[in-house]
Amino acid sequence: MSNHLTETEQLLINAQEIAARRFTSPSERAVMDIFDELRAERDRATWATDGREAATVH
Repeated sequence: MSNHLTETEQLLINAQEIAARRFTSPSERAVMDIFDELRAERDRATWATDGREAATVH
């Protein structure tokens, strides 16, 4: 069994850690909202590094 985490698993862990730092007792919804934003940030960063920073996404 590999201990290597997928990028998605790492993003979820990051979301849990952020939620725990910001909220006394974070709900699952709070963690998932942060997770969704982390995924969106990752996607925007990937988009920009592909040389498409001026493109319109539909």
